Amino acid sequence: MTDKDSRYRFLLEKANIRGVIVHLDETWKEVLRRAQYPHTVQRILGHAMVAVPLLASTIKFDGRLTLQARGSGPVKLLVVQARADGGQRGLAQWLSEPPEQPLQAIFGDATLTIQIESGKRGEVYQGVVEADGDLLQDALGRYFENSEQLPTQLWLHCDGDQAAGMLLQQLPESDASGEPRDRDDDWRRVALMAGTVSSEELLSAEVQQLLPRVFSEDEVRLFDAEPLSFACGCSRERTSALIEGLGYTEAKDILQQEGQIEITCEFCNSKNVFDSIDVEAIFRSDSPNPDTGTLH
Repeated sequence: MTDKDSRYRFLLEKANIRGVIVHLDETWKEVLRRAQYPHTVQRILGHAMVAVPLLASTIKFDGRLTLQARGSGPVKLLVVQARADGGQRGLAQWLSEPPEQPLQAIFGDATLTIQIESGKRGEVYQGVVEADGDLLQDALGRYFENSEQLPTQLWLHCDGDQAAGMLLQQLPESDASGEPRDRDDDWRRVALMAGTVSSEELLSAEVQQLLPRVFSEDEVRLFDAEPLSFACGCSRERTSALIEGLGYTEAKDILQQEGQIEITCEFCNSKNVFDSIDVEAIFRSDSPNPDTGTLH
């Protein structure tokens, strides 16, 4: 059986091509429960929700990978973030419902930014590609061409219940001995076969049955499924840090005007409410520092 909310890595050993299939079920539904997206906004967000764990599968990292598009079009912001442990979250902000394509009609003048953060070393890598072409998978394919210089192709699909995608990437040429092969021919053939997989098949077919049928000319090595899930990194502690960043004076001004400070996470819609006692506790310290305007 295919486990929903999973990532499947596979290898076409003779052709030296790796692949990844991602299925999202409850993860995608959790995103949709938190906002009412117009159909075309939902579609581009679903594609991005699948694309990010596909992108994450091609690198080793211990922090977060974030895909972001910010532009002047109907969809002004799209953000999807994946953690190394398989948790992910996403959101979109829009002014009006865009057409289904091209990307410039959706985002306007925008770029796609892929940011990789290391959890242990604190290093940040950032790659940028123009948000143009008909589909998100087209722009991300160019990102791989520019950054990794390895032939890579993606297929992204979603509906109101599920989202799924597949990635193929030609691996660097191996020095291992064996029968000589035409790498370009292998790549064209495998990509052509992958392109015959319909949206319905990718969304609902069992991976264990789909791969041998699609790549019948190749030896498919399928690895164990990796679980994926909706996960938001917000917490009351992190929200407290945001209030601390405002400074005591501004926090007290908000309390006087509103009676409380309420902060809602854009990703998961969870709310944290702070009253005057909470705010005093945030700014309490053993040593006074009058220069900050903070009460201790």
